[in-house]
Amino acid sequence: MTNTSPSPYRSRSIWSAERPETLVVCCSDGRWHAPIFEYVDHEISDRADLYAVPGGPAAFDPWSSSFEEARVLYRAFHLFEEHHDLRAVWLIQHAGCAYYRVKYPGQSEADVVERHIRDLHRAAQCIRTRNTELEVRAIMATLVGEQALFTTVDVTDRRPQDVLAVTTQLI
Repeated sequence: MTNTSPSPYRSRSIWSAERPETLVVCCSDGRWHAPIFEYVDHEISDRADLYAVPGGPAAFDPWSSSFEEARVLYRAFHLFEEHHDLRAVWLIQHAGCAYYRVKYPGQSEADVVERHIRDLHRAAQCIRTRNTELEVRAIMATLVGEQALFTTVDVTDRRPQDVLAVTTQLI
């Protein structure tokens, strides 16, 4: 529901002039906002930069997304690199993503999760190619009942490795 109140809103949160050191790239699906924000605040940083677009980390690779989406993301990424004190990038994918359902219609849940994992690896490769100093972390979020479960995906190796084992664990 949209707030139509004409009066201004004053936040309870205090603004900080310190530049964030962490960028989180995730999907823009509003159903996942609260769990993702909770995870980011609890596990990553209370002041992370956030880049949220449909498909999240898939946008790093023009072959997984589109050349237009990748170009927009790289422009934003350049801004974060140049004007913020980035030290780490966290990539968060989530199960049941409509972006993947539209892009890969008819594929099984296992195939879609495998695509998520491959895209996390590819995004990590793209980031490391641009900036070898950044720490890159990857997370796959799934549902357990009505709660989100955030599982680390190892993207330290520069090749997608053992995707089937990770896929099996997440389904």
